[in-house]
Amino acid sequence: MKKIFALLLTFTRVFTLLSCKKEEDETLNIKVIAPNGTPTLSLVKLFEENPSLGENVITTYETISSTDVLSSKLISEEADIAIVPTNLAVNLYNQGLPYQLVGSTVWGILYLVSTKEVTDWSDLQGKDISMIGRGLTPDATFRYLLTENNLDPENDVSLTYFAGASELAANFISGKSDYALIPEPLLTNVLSKRADAKVVLDLQEEWTEVTGQESYPQASLIISTNLIDNHPDVVDAFIELYQEAIIWNSNNKLTAGEYYVNLEIGLSANLIKKAYDGCNIKYVSAVDAKLALSEYLS
Repeated sequence: MKKIFALLLTFTRVFTLLSCKKEEDETLNIKVIAPNGTPTLSLVKLFEENPSLGENVITTYETISSTDVLSSKLISEEADIAIVPTNLAVNLYNQGLPYQLVGSTVWGILYLVSTKEVTDWSDLQGKDISMIGRGLTPDATFRYLLTENNLDPENDVSLTYFAGASELAANFISGKSDYALIPEPLLTNVLSKRADAKVVLDLQEEWTEVTGQESYPQASLIISTNLIDNHPDVVDAFIELYQEAIIWNSNNKLTAGEYYVNLEIGLSANLIKKAYDGCNIKYVSAVDAKLALSEYLS
C-alpha cells in the first residue's frame, strides 16, 4: 500500500512541472507506443495526422502486437510516451524505471464470451477460460472478480493464456475454446464470426457491482520523467492534443475506424464504429482519477 501511495504522490508532480517551460533548439525525437486494440484506437488520430508537438520535435508512433513486446520496449526505455495496462505502469514504477502515470484513458473493455449458458459466476466452476495479459490488467481484474465471487482462480477454473488478443480471438473463433475473455474492439469482430457465441459477463458491470466504482482504469498514459523534467511544454502539447483526439474520435467514429484500418492491424472501419462505445475511452488526469486508481491498485 505504501508503494501505491508513493506512486499516487508522483501524479501531482507531473502537473506542477507542466507549468514550467524550456526552450530547446536541438531536434527532439519522441517515440509513442501503444498495444493493438483500444489503446491504439484512442491515439489513432495522432497516428494518422501526426500533429506538431513543437518546433524541432519529431514524433513517431508504433502499435504493438503483444504485451510482452510492450513491456520489453519500456523496460529498455525505447519509448517516451505509452498507453499501457495500468498495473504495468505500477510494475515499471516499482522497478525504478523512469516513467510516470499522467492519466487514465481506457475504462474497461473486458467481456467474457461463451457458447455455453452462464447465468452466474458459479457456472464457471471447472471451466477452461482463454485469456491474455498474464499478470497484467485483464488477468488481475478477472482474478479479483473470480475471488470476490467465491471462485479460486488457481483451483476452481483453468486459465489458458495467449500472447496477444489476435491469437486469442483466432483460437476462440476456430472453436478450440468455449470461454474467452476478449477486449473490445476485437470482441465485436469475434461475435460476427462465431454466431453461437455471446457476451455472458460484462466485467465493467461486475466491477461496479463488487466495488461500487463506476469503472476501473484499465489502461493509462505514462510519460518518461526525462521528457517531463526537460520538455514540459512538449508534454503539455501532447496531452492537450490527445484529449482533443479522443473527443474527435467519439464524434467521428467511422473516420476513426478508417484511420485504424490504415494501420493494417485488422478490423474494418464499420466494425470499429460499431464497437467504439464498448471501448469506454475517456481521458481522466491522474489527479482527477486518483480515487479510482487508488481503489484499483489496492
